[in-house]
Amino acid sequence: MNKGVSLLLCGVLAGGSLRASAPSATVNEHMNTEIDAALTDLYNLDIDKAKTGFRQMIDQYPEHPMGLYGLTTSLWWELTNEYDEKNETLEKEFLATARQTIAMTNTLIQQGDPSGVGRLCQGGALGLVARWDAIQGRWMSAYRNGKQAFDLQSKAIEINPELYDAYLGPGIFHYYVAVLPAAIKFFARMVFGGSKTQGLEEIRLSMTRGRFSRTAARLFLVNIYTNNEKDPTTALTLLREGRKDYPDSPFFHFIELLILEEAKEWDALETGAEDFLNRIKTNQPYYAPKLEHRGLFALANSYLGKRQTDKALTLYNRILNDFPFEDRWISMATLNRGKTNDLLGRREDALADYRAVLKRRDVWQLHDKAKALIRRPYQGNQSEGPAAK
Repeated sequence: MNKGVSLLLCGVLAGGSLRASAPSATVNEHMNTEIDAALTDLYNLDIDKAKTGFRQMIDQYPEHPMGLYGLTTSLWWELTNEYDEKNETLEKEFLATARQTIAMTNTLIQQGDPSGVGRLCQGGALGLVARWDAIQGRWMSAYRNGKQAFDLQSKAIEINPELYDAYLGPGIFHYYVAVLPAAIKFFARMVFGGSKTQGLEEIRLSMTRGRFSRTAARLFLVNIYTNNEKDPTTALTLLREGRKDYPDSPFFHFIELLILEEAKEWDALETGAEDFLNRIKTNQPYYAPKLEHRGLFALANSYLGKRQTDKALTLYNRILNDFPFEDRWISMATLNRGKTNDLLGRREDALADYRAVLKRRDVWQLHDKAKALIRRPYQGNQSEGPAAK
């Protein structure tokens, strides 16, 4: 892990000590508690309850943007987690709510935005729209919205250095610019600046001192250490610390299973997957039956890792036969069934699975993984699992 605080960040924090009287980002402690409750519902995957909480906040505080921004975020979660990014009605609602957030915050910004919260919420909404543009392959629109989001949240920090929730967005940009391919890194650094060290420290600052972005910042760090830094041990530590705050969350539980796969901790993965499935079987809060295929997928992966190929193949086939409703998991189960067939010496069956993945939409770099497996049969001890989100 890169350590130390960049000179730029040190300067920002030093300036923050002079701004103790900066206006609060929210109206009162009651509003803070309501936001915390809605975010807890969101991370527990009770998205309807989270949306209800934020809609009530809009009614209670009609001139404050946190309710609209929270609803925008909830709709984003629902669209990407519940509907696999494919629900036209929900997409329209998400984009319309994002536009409402932007319009409301424009008014706040024109009035001076002394707390920076207008820019924080507008930048957050534009950041989500930019991510949606990227998913749709609208790269120029994604760049424009992303650049505007970066500028807004950077300005929010300049206005109010103690608005620690605002450090998350610029931190993400500063980190990812540093790990971009060399061909575009030079241009990106000219636009966004920053470094890995600066980005990591800004994200950590948001995680440790932010009021509402702590969990989102933690999850970004988990993703970074899993996928970019290739340090699943640190990712697991971060995830497990966060899971203490959400002990009933199937989302945190499943992310832990994905990281255990990356760490090749097969016994722990098997135990964790069985626990996940048992919570569904015993009707534990938030562990809905619609999540069963994810637990089965993790359990199958533990069998694959331990070369218990017959058990793995049975579960992958069950997922594909009984749960054909979530696109990315169909692709992942098909890819891993191909790997199982390779270990069983059934090369033609494996190739058929890899080619089937190539005919589906490309998520989590699955096309690259399938092409690599077509070139060389799977032999085990390869890390091809899905990235932690």
